[in-house]
Amino acid sequence: MFFAISLAIGAISLGALYFSKTWSWATLVLAAMLLLIPLSGLKSKKKDMRSKKLSDAANIMLEKYGHYYTMPAAAKDFGRAAVVLHACGTIAAIADVFMGYWNGALIGMVYFVALGMLARAFDPNNFLYDPAEKAVHAEITAYLSADNGGRQAAGKRQRRTNLGK
Repeated sequence: MFFAISLAIGAISLGALYFSKTWSWATLVLAAMLLLIPLSGLKSKKKDMRSKKLSDAANIMLEKYGHYYTMPAAAKDFGRAAVVLHACGTIAAIADVFMGYWNGALIGMVYFVALGMLARAFDPNNFLYDPAEKAVHAEITAYLSADNGGRQAAGKRQRRTNLGK
């Protein structure tokens, strides 16, 4: 849902670039700042999922991106929204360079870095290029799927025994 909203905001801001460069950047910056609200909400709702069964690197990644592993659909949606705004900011900065609006190019460079960091904060999977990080992510997903499968099987056994009584 937020992905579609960010597409609309990006299109509006790129269209506003023709009329007012300031309003175009104001729209993009405001949209990016509004994405900080759900990020803080997702991070505050994450559970402590660290385990002695996982490596230290996996526990560090769980601590940092626990919201992604507990609510992956929401994290992916917000991450995609941040990537769309990132792309729109890049396009706006390039257009500003060609139009000679150097303040917009400077804003665009800061926006490029900030939105890249924001997109990674939501969905680290978009930016897993390091083989070590990929291995840690695979370790976490294997642990969570095994743990979740065990919980589901225990829940089914519990329901069956309750139904049999």
